[in-house]
Amino acid sequence: MSPQTLPRRRKAQQGQYAGLRAGIYARKSQYRGKKNSRHRSVAEQLTAGREDADRLGVVIGPNGEYVDDGISASRHAAEHTRDDFERLLDDIEHRRLDIVIAWASTRLQRDLSVYVRLRDACTKAGVLWCYGGRIYDLSDKDDRFRTGLDALVGEREVDELRDNVMRSLRANASDGRPHGRAPYGYQRVYDAKTGAYVRTDLNPEQAKIVREICESVASGKAYKAIAESLNARGITPPTEFWSSKQVERMTWIPVGTHPQHSAIKAEVVRRLDAGETSKDVAKDFNERDVPKLAAQWYPATITAYASDPRYLGARTHNGVVTAENAWPEIIDASTHAQCLAVIKKRKKGKTYNTRPGKAKYWLPGIATCHVCSAPVFFGMNGTKATATAKGTMKPRLNCTAPGVPGLYDGKGYHVSFDMELADDFVRDKLFDWLASPGFIAAYVASDAERAKQVGNAEGELAILRARLDEFEEQAVNGVLSAQSFAKIEAGLRVKIAEAEKRLGQLRVPTVVADLAGATRDEIADAWELLDLPQQRLIAETLLDVRIKPSGRGNRPESAEPYVTVTPKRLTLAS
Repeated sequence: MSPQTLPRRRKAQQGQYAGLRAGIYARKSQYRGKKNSRHRSVAEQLTAGREDADRLGVVIGPNGEYVDDGISASRHAAEHTRDDFERLLDDIEHRRLDIVIAWASTRLQRDLSVYVRLRDACTKAGVLWCYGGRIYDLSDKDDRFRTGLDALVGEREVDELRDNVMRSLRANASDGRPHGRAPYGYQRVYDAKTGAYVRTDLNPEQAKIVREICESVASGKAYKAIAESLNARGITPPTEFWSSKQVERMTWIPVGTHPQHSAIKAEVVRRLDAGETSKDVAKDFNERDVPKLAAQWYPATITAYASDPRYLGARTHNGVVTAENAWPEIIDASTHAQCLAVIKKRKKGKTYNTRPGKAKYWLPGIATCHVCSAPVFFGMNGTKATATAKGTMKPRLNCTAPGVPGLYDGKGYHVSFDMELADDFVRDKLFDWLASPGFIAAYVASDAERAKQVGNAEGELAILRARLDEFEEQAVNGVLSAQSFAKIEAGLRVKIAEAEKRLGQLRVPTVVADLAGATRDEIADAWELLDLPQQRLIAETLLDVRIKPSGRGNRPESAEPYVTVTPKRLTLAS
């Protein structure tokens, strides 16, 4: 009996479809519930599909089960590929199947465009559907109508669900109630009887790590160095699942202090040697809730935590603060502002300092050319007679501007200066400034006062930006003319620039303020204990360094005539 001659849209009866080649498709969206519920839905779908196959008498081949676990079929889902769904379609199109069995229509799809694609493939190949205990022949107009209605209902259900979730999110955001998992550093408290949310408390151990991360970033430490320190101390990172890479890492990382480390490593090695894939081992470890000993901290996690406003106790929605004081703060506003300043300074179009952990020299990218104001970078220069001899080339600070016609045949630099000579000179000037009464007056003020002024400056800037956004929306909607908007925008842009400048003056690394009041000798000793990224950040924050041309072939013995160092007298006055 061919599939085209089978009874349509009737309750499946045993024996009517004996011998047909069947495929079972199972799918579950991403898991957001309890760990012990993970994978259960898919297992139930497969079990029900096998029962349907036995009742119908159809044959399931060795690769006849298709599973997309933790993947949504909605059109609202993020970009992804349902690998086994694509494999199912390929088998249908090449007529390797006669019937597809699923728990429900929504397991196959929740998007009309996907339904049409699957329907057309089954119609062309003469493949039947079975879901809800009924058989559908997609070449029949009545079956196409019925399955189409089911597809419409499924798509509408997911749209309604999404709308309800979004309304709940907005309501929670405006009321300051949390949504989703608690951020690292916090733990939720629920009513023992009703299970209702009560409050969010600090997780003492995790909060301590968050505070350490933020204070380290604020002081100018390299992100990579912070992550490496946490990894070396065995601090468990906020990783939710085992990954295949973590499993592979377990084969070579040294055994740590965790009591299960040796046993877990031995199990990984044994199972991989036996031919299991790292992906399968990771899946098993997640189901068993095995401690994630191979997880690591990364620089990206460090910057994400250091810039997260939730650690100020604020509730956010889509990155926007919707409620202040929603839960206890882990860091104060001053530290958070300093973190943002450091991160912004390292990102803002300054390729020479975007990876401070990789920096090797102190002044490159911080000092500028006196002629064209371009940054000067590290280079190696020597005379033609000695350039090829080892040890004769010295590190130099070279202007990055292209060669200027008429200047050394367009092949030279505006400036090229002995780096070591400039380095010693600038460092002496910096120590003089740090030990001066002017620096003490600028930075010895209390942290609380600075935090207050930072908060005020941030508030002013936020208001100005919000006003600009409001006027821009009015212009887009035609309420405000283009000419009027241009005039308003010009005025607001000036005020925003001024507010940003004031805010930048208030935000300084904590390591700078810590040097206030120290003697010159104490500053010199402390300087040697700082990381190179911290030294670079201090110099960039406090000094304007310019290199003047010294003349081609000239080898100055003093930097005084060619290097100017001007302190940036940042104050707390707003």
